[in-house]
Amino acid sequence: MVGVHELDQATELDIMLTRMQELVIQFIKQGQDEITPVVKYRSPEELYKAMDFHLPLKGTGIEGTFDLVKSTLEYSVNSWNPRFMDKLYAGTNPIGVIAELLLAVLNSNVHVYQVSPVLTLMEISVTKAVASLLDMGENGGGLLCPGGSASNLLALVTARNHLFPSIKSEGYFPRPFNPASAYGKLIVFTSLHSHYSIDKSAQVMGLGTNNIVKVPVDAIGRMKVDELERLIKLSIEKGETPFFINATAGTTVLGAFDPIRAISSIAKRYKCWLHVDGSWGGTAVFSDRVKEEKDWFDGSGLADTFTLNPHKLLGVPLQCSMLVTPHKAHLLFAQANSLKADYLFHGNPYDLGAGTIGCGRRPDAAKVFLAWKFYGQQGLGDRVDKAIETAQRFTNMVRERPHFKLVVDPSPFLQVCFWFIPPKVTVDISHITRELHRRVNQSGEFLVDHAPLRDVPDFFRIVINAPTVHLRDLERLLVAIEEANASIDWETINIT
Repeated sequence: MVGVHELDQATELDIMLTRMQELVIQFIKQGQDEITPVVKYRSPEELYKAMDFHLPLKGTGIEGTFDLVKSTLEYSVNSWNPRFMDKLYAGTNPIGVIAELLLAVLNSNVHVYQVSPVLTLMEISVTKAVASLLDMGENGGGLLCPGGSASNLLALVTARNHLFPSIKSEGYFPRPFNPASAYGKLIVFTSLHSHYSIDKSAQVMGLGTNNIVKVPVDAIGRMKVDELERLIKLSIEKGETPFFINATAGTTVLGAFDPIRAISSIAKRYKCWLHVDGSWGGTAVFSDRVKEEKDWFDGSGLADTFTLNPHKLLGVPLQCSMLVTPHKAHLLFAQANSLKADYLFHGNPYDLGAGTIGCGRRPDAAKVFLAWKFYGQQGLGDRVDKAIETAQRFTNMVRERPHFKLVVDPSPFLQVCFWFIPPKVTVDISHITRELHRRVNQSGEFLVDHAPLRDVPDFFRIVINAPTVHLRDLERLLVAIEEANASIDWETINIT
């Protein structure tokens, strides 16, 4: 290990932390300055020239490494900037940085209690508390996973192993391949607007993406319950076995919330496992106002599993995803998924790794635990409320501006989706959106996204998340789109 050899590690770290503190504080201050670009955009070719990506035979020590740290900060996206509205996450906060530092110092693995006693109890406590917010009762609780996709995969694996335990040892051999099988081809049902991780999970598990049934949605992107039941009946008539229904609490593109209670009735009628993918919108449950005024979480306690990502709406550092259940808390996952690994697990019910697909586990629960301690549920709920209010006001701004058209009016959640439609232009609207998006993003002033939907042209998707987003930033974004349009001759431009 290369370092300052004449110094002990604590002293060496003290030197580097002092340097790092100055760089980090400067980076955050720049991010909060409205005139600082979100990113100094460079193409991959330009970035290879601007930075040294060569890995040396002999280490560069503190000086050379900190030159690289400075360059990394200079050319990276500054997610502390309120004009970063590209994805479903935003910059973290001071307690988030402290939490990450704590985890780096501890370098712990939360797979067995013996090596991570405090962090294990933090995980159990915070998942129980979240399950309580979702009305899952005294047996609620869960586990942390490395991202929402991993949480959804664990939910699917758990459902399959719980409902059809023979698959764990004998493999997946449904009827008609095995006439004696207790189940037919296993079928997953999810909405047309659900996250692609459901498809990927089915692929990983060997179920096959052709055995995922996409249920139609209504005008604002919510799953149609009558269509869900019709498709389940059709599947049963084919000799298949519907076993898993995925509802979404906050779809990725439009932000729609599927009706959980109504879907739960269908799930119970046909003996299906009900999972709710709340990776994006699930943590809105921290807001008492949302629970009082919206029906988004009506029936949440009836779900068999529920994914939430505090690293999105709550600003907890990436990654931080949890999977909660009303059934036996974290023990459900151990009972459904554990294998005999006596060299590691010795029968301690606090060994959380027994319930997961992997082995090594980062103690991500500590990050949301500390955020909850720091801000309280009320403080985290206030963040949600402010984001919803800002998204509603931005929706009004878009609605009132010439040449802008909302995809869904009003915006269902925190994504404000719209087209800019230049007057008297015959170019395809998807081409217009992509070209305007490219120019706005490459300016570095903003970082936003665009998205398509089936049979719908590409549109801008602006995510209102960080509490630092100001209406002046949003108004400036609309002006930046107008300015980009004014610089283009749409009839002559070559769009690829």
